[in-house]
Amino acid sequence: MARLDARVKTELPAWISSQSGGEEQKTTIRELSLSSLLIDNKTNKYPETLFIRITLPKGSEVKVFGNIVRSFDFRSAVQFYFPEQAILKELWEIIKDRIQHFHICPYCDHKNQSYAEHCNNCSLYINFRDQHYLEKHLQETFLWRITGRMSRLKSDHMQRVLNFIDREILTEKGLPVDEQFVGTSRAMLEVFSMIRKVAPTENAVLILGESGTGKDLAAKAIHERSQRKSGPFVIVNCTAIPEGLLEAELFGYEKGAFTGAYMSRKGKFELAQGGTVFLDEVAELPLSLQAKLLRVLEDKTVERLGGKSGKKVDVRVLTATNKNLAKEVDEGRFRLDLYHRINTFTITLPPLRDRGEDKEIIAQFYLKKFCLQEGLLKQFSKSAIRAINLYSWPGNVRELINKVRRAIVVSNNDMITPADLSMEVIKQIEISPLKEMKADLEKQNLIDVLHMTSNNISRASKLLGISRPTVYALIKKHDLQFSKSLDS
Repeated sequence: MARLDARVKTELPAWISSQSGGEEQKTTIRELSLSSLLIDNKTNKYPETLFIRITLPKGSEVKVFGNIVRSFDFRSAVQFYFPEQAILKELWEIIKDRIQHFHICPYCDHKNQSYAEHCNNCSLYINFRDQHYLEKHLQETFLWRITGRMSRLKSDHMQRVLNFIDREILTEKGLPVDEQFVGTSRAMLEVFSMIRKVAPTENAVLILGESGTGKDLAAKAIHERSQRKSGPFVIVNCTAIPEGLLEAELFGYEKGAFTGAYMSRKGKFELAQGGTVFLDEVAELPLSLQAKLLRVLEDKTVERLGGKSGKKVDVRVLTATNKNLAKEVDEGRFRLDLYHRINTFTITLPPLRDRGEDKEIIAQFYLKKFCLQEGLLKQFSKSAIRAINLYSWPGNVRELINKVRRAIVVSNNDMITPADLSMEVIKQIEISPLKEMKADLEKQNLIDVLHMTSNNISRASKLLGISRPTVYALIKKHDLQFSKSLDS
């Protein structure tokens, strides 16, 4: 099979550093392609996984992250992970300028006619004069690149790749994609499934979950997958509006209903006509407004403050809370009839601490997103990944996003550390079975007593409160080497 990428000789200065940071080492790139390079390695002390900072002929720099695949004659071949499109374009300009013979295929070395579009031998596209050549070449070799990586992917990794591809297709088609609903944990896959099932219906949906788990995004996902997706999506945070204003905000008011009501005004339910109203923290509604909400749900009727008759509305109501509504009902703070009405269909969002590998997946997702926005290239250190996975995340996804956003700003280099994330390095506790702990304690105690008695078995047996044969048995059991005392 032909090479996937054209490889050319070059002399580009570069600097090598390890994945965990540290001092950079200067080197020279001798050969370059879109996916690999050959560097000087006179000391043979480069780490297997490394960052490479390359200085380009025009003075700009690019950074790639890769692995040493082999070393020979004080040089090392490095295969790097596919960089962003902008970096690929800069590398391709260097490679294209150094392809010496356009009639010789750089992928299989076959000689072709000077203006051939495709190689007669390997069939790869070789019209390097095409300004869109790079895009066409990457598209032509895409399946080969994926196939070459398949052996290194686990089944759950493949699922993530397919999920990413599907998300990109949906984005290209203009369909909604919920960014914070990134992940492949079983709990979140169940949430996705429930959203898909309930979205096309007209059922009221109660979304439960701790603060920061994305209840608003779940509501938005339901709306955007419903028959009402072309209608308004109106969000009401019941804790953000003072109780005295909440009724007017929700149901509207007529002119003269109260001091300062100089004109009539529609409430949130009327503004959401044909769409969806999402009541976040619905447990905070006062009992008086709970009765009016029940009427909206049952009769599709709202009554403005100061109004003499109700107005029909066509809305779907979604609600959310981080409280235990059943307990709120028992303690008289929430109406039982309203609880049954909004609890037709319930979706419970899991806390981030229970989502396994999703913590790292979400962190990587937002790191890439924010880096693209800022034009940066940064990575998490191993200790940062470990801290992310071990942290309990009381603030859930919202807290993780904020920590990643902050880390990009405060980090002093391309490697983000736990300190940048405002997280301590969590030490791994070594846990041993009790039987092993007992044996270790027994061995160390025996060593200490034998040392104290200069290997006098009689004295050691008395101090330990066991017989001499038992002392000898323990010495044999723990394979201890010692010289017998003269008076033993």
